[in-house]
Amino acid sequence: MPTYRLRGGCYPKGGVMSESKPVAWFADDKEPNRFFFQSLFRSWKFLVNVGLLAGVCLALVWILLKHSDKVNHSNLGGIFLLLIFIQNVAYPFVRAVLRHHRINDLYEGGFITEPAAGSPLDEVLRVADNAVNEGLRNTMGMFGLFLLGFVLWKLS
Repeated sequence: MPTYRLRGGCYPKGGVMSESKPVAWFADDKEPNRFFFQSLFRSWKFLVNVGLLAGVCLALVWILLKHSDKVNHSNLGGIFLLLIFIQNVAYPFVRAVLRHHRINDLYEGGFITEPAAGSPLDEVLRVADNAVNEGLRNTMGMFGLFLLGFVLWKLS
């Protein structure tokens, strides 16, 4: 069995301890942003947003069904919740899908091409991708907290 030397010695595979070698999995190869050039459901960020949307919708339906006696229509509590849901969750979600579709149509029509990684267009599309997905996540998260506060307020 081979022995190892501590200072600058050779290893069994021929490497020297003081020699540095590039490691492929730590390379700084930037990938171009493909969010707008593929289906929405191939983006993990958008899938997280779809999951949050499903959770918020189920929570809203549960609140309206379970606590319908406390959220009666005489004080317009249920209608208020639905209006807040449409304004803060449904409308931004539909707008995000339409914006993605608009840029995807430009790509499919040949008006824009998929940019190289690190190009100015790639950076703009990366910022737009983050803005769309983080905006959706924030509005749905805030509406979820609003629902939680509403339930706690009505139950107390």
